[in-house]
Amino acid sequence: MEKQEENCKIDIEEEKMDKEDMYSCRRRISRVMITLIIGLLATCYYIFVVELCIFTVPSQELKATFLVIFHILFLLCMWSYLRVVITPPAVPPETFRLSESDKQLYLSEERPEVQEQILSRAAKNLPLYYNIDSKTPIKYCRKCQFIKPDRCHHCTVCDICILKLDHHCIFLNNCVGFSNYKFFLLFLLYVPLLLIFTSAVSLYCSILFWTDQLPNMDSKGSAIALFCMSTLSCIIFCYRYIYDHYSLVLTNETLLEFNEGLHCEYNPYDLGYRKNWRQVFGNKKRYWFIPIFSSLGDGSSFPLGDATKDIEKNGTIDCQTPK
Repeated sequence: MEKQEENCKIDIEEEKMDKEDMYSCRRRISRVMITLIIGLLATCYYIFVVELCIFTVPSQELKATFLVIFHILFLLCMWSYLRVVITPPAVPPETFRLSESDKQLYLSEERPEVQEQILSRAAKNLPLYYNIDSKTPIKYCRKCQFIKPDRCHHCTVCDICILKLDHHCIFLNNCVGFSNYKFFLLFLLYVPLLLIFTSAVSLYCSILFWTDQLPNMDSKGSAIALFCMSTLSCIIFCYRYIYDHYSLVLTNETLLEFNEGLHCEYNPYDLGYRKNWRQVFGNKKRYWFIPIFSSLGDGSSFPLGDATKDIEKNGTIDCQTPK
């Protein structure tokens, strides 16, 4: 019997080590992906600016126009990308952590119903949807030792609980959650705009070559390659990401909630398109399309669809980066 228990413990330890190795491998792959993406953007930058604008476009006015528009879109794209990569995910505030006495009581107790009573007592004054819908059990993360706020989930790769977790992205080496969700959406917006503009200019240069308005030169192949690459990337990007994520913003759902079908029958956080949009992008329109944090709320509590107060009065933090 003791031997079986020892073997069971060894299996569990080995399983944990395998998982840790897998997550560590994913983090290393993510770092490589970031390097590749930055390298790809740098290559596209060189082809567009040097090969096309400087060496190929004949008109000085068009050169200046193309360079200004391209650099504005490129700057916004890179700014959004770096903000979503370097912004640390928001974690639950200390008010959601169990007191030492409650934690010892919870860990020493084996009966689920008593554990639920301990959590209910500790969460009594916390802003949780569970307190309204008593049928939903209170969620507690043993690893982070937090009572999970609404829409908070534990990321196995980052190994922390993250407020309003959307998903963990291998291309960012980071989780997309409350603190960087707006930056992620802006990145999804500026990438296709940059690709569309790059595709249009490279097509224009390719037509100049095809109609013999420009002599054959080394940039001809670069123009055609850039057109094909940017057009294909734009189609894939728009089809795969833009529609999915922006439609979820308008219904006030995260990708994780949508994939797990958490709000199939009723979404308590759906406030209507306009308020859902403002919850992510903020009340001040001048900040909507700039990678500056302007989301409403604190990430640990959310206004409900049947709330009588407006979203602006429901615990907003406007234009401040969450601590």
